[in-house]
Amino acid sequence: MQTELFEQEEDSSTIWSITSLTQAINKSLQSQFPIVWVRGEISNLRAQASGHRYFQLKDKNCQLKAVMFRGDATGSPYLPQEGDECLAYGEITVYEPRGEYQLRVRHLLQDGIGNLRLQFERLKKKLLEEGLFEDDQKKTLPTFAHTIAIITSPDGAALQDFTSILRRRNWTGQIWIIPSLVQGKEAPSQITRGIKLAAQIPELDLLVFARGGGSIEDLWAFNDEGLVRSIAACSTPTISAIGHQTDFTLADFVADLRAETPSAAAEWISSQYLEQIDRFNYLQERLLSIPEDFLSRTQDKLALLESSLEKLSPQARMERYHQQLDDLEHRLQTCTHAFLEKASHNLKTIEQRLETNSLPSTLKRGFTYLSDDDGNLIRSVQQLPAGKQIMAHFQDGRKGLIATEEESS
Repeated sequence: MQTELFEQEEDSSTIWSITSLTQAINKSLQSQFPIVWVRGEISNLRAQASGHRYFQLKDKNCQLKAVMFRGDATGSPYLPQEGDECLAYGEITVYEPRGEYQLRVRHLLQDGIGNLRLQFERLKKKLLEEGLFEDDQKKTLPTFAHTIAIITSPDGAALQDFTSILRRRNWTGQIWIIPSLVQGKEAPSQITRGIKLAAQIPELDLLVFARGGGSIEDLWAFNDEGLVRSIAACSTPTISAIGHQTDFTLADFVADLRAETPSAAAEWISSQYLEQIDRFNYLQERLLSIPEDFLSRTQDKLALLESSLEKLSPQARMERYHQQLDDLEHRLQTCTHAFLEKASHNLKTIEQRLETNSLPSTLKRGFTYLSDDDGNLIRSVQQLPAGKQIMAHFQDGRKGLIATEEESS
C-alpha cells in the first residue's frame, strides 16, 4: 500500500518543514494502522489529575508509548495497572510537539480475556463479510409498537428497568416476557428457543433482547454464532439492549436497532409511542375542528353575500337615491345662498352709487339748479331773458330770482 506520505513527495530534492513532515508521518501511520490490537506489559504508568493516563507497553524486545484519555477511561471496566499484562485497542498517532508516535488507547483489557476478544473479532469479520450486518438486511422498526416480547432474565434488573420506564411514560401496549438465561453456556440455546416462541405470538410488533452490563465473559452468550444467525433470520424487528454504553456484542451488530441499555430501549419505544399519540391527538383536533372551520367560513361567506344582496335591494337603491337627492338639495341651497348674497351685495353697491349721484346728494355737496315757473330746468343762459323770474333750488329750500342783463366787460 502506498501511503499518503509518499504520495506527497514530489522528488528527492523536496525540503520539508519539521511540522509538515511530522504531520505527513502522522497521516501515513493513521492510514497504515487505523485500528490495532496490541499485547504488552504496562510500565512507567503516570495517572494525571486531569484523568488522562500515560504509560508504556513493552515486551522483551521493544516498548511503545501509550495514552488513555479520560473520555476513554471513563466507564472502562479495567484501568491500566503497573506491571499488568493487557490487550490494548486503539490507533497509532503521532504526538507532534515531540515527534513521537504512540498508541491512542480506546479500550483496555487484561490479557486473561484476550483470547475471547480475538474470537470476537474473527467471528465479527466472518459475519461482516457475509453481509449479515449490512443496513439493507435490517428490518424497519414499527413507529407504534403495541405488542412487545422481551427475552431476558425474569429476576434481572434489566426487566425491572425496562417495564418501569414504560409504565412511567404511560405506554399502554402489551408485553410478553420470555424468560431465559442471559449468561453462561446454556444461555445461547435458551435465547434461541425464546426467538422461536416469540414467532408464535400473534401480531407481535417488536422483539427485545435485554440484560444488564458485565464483563466480556458475562456478555459472551450474545456473541454465539448460532444465536446471532437466529436473530438475523428473525422475521420480527429486533432491538438489542445488552450491557452498558461501552459494551458491544455481535447481537448488537445484527439486531435492527442497538439500544445502549435496557432503559434506553424502553425510552425509544415509549418515545415512538408518545410521538404517535401526539400525532393522533393533533389529527383528532384537526378533524374535530374541520366542521367548526367549515361553518365559520360558510357564515363569513353568507354574511358577505347578504351584504351584497342588501346593496342590490330596491330599498338600498332608494336609500342611495335619497342620499343623492339630499346631496343635490344641499348643493343647490349652498349655491342659491351664495348667489343671493352676491346679488344683494351688487344691489347695495348700485344703490350706494345711485344715492351718491342723486339730486339731493348733489345739492348737499353745495350745488344748486335753476328752473322756470313751470318747473322746467334751465340749462342755458339763452333761456333767461332779462327780467325773467326764475327759481333757484338749494339743499334746504328755494328762492325766486330775476334775470338781469349780462354786464359787458
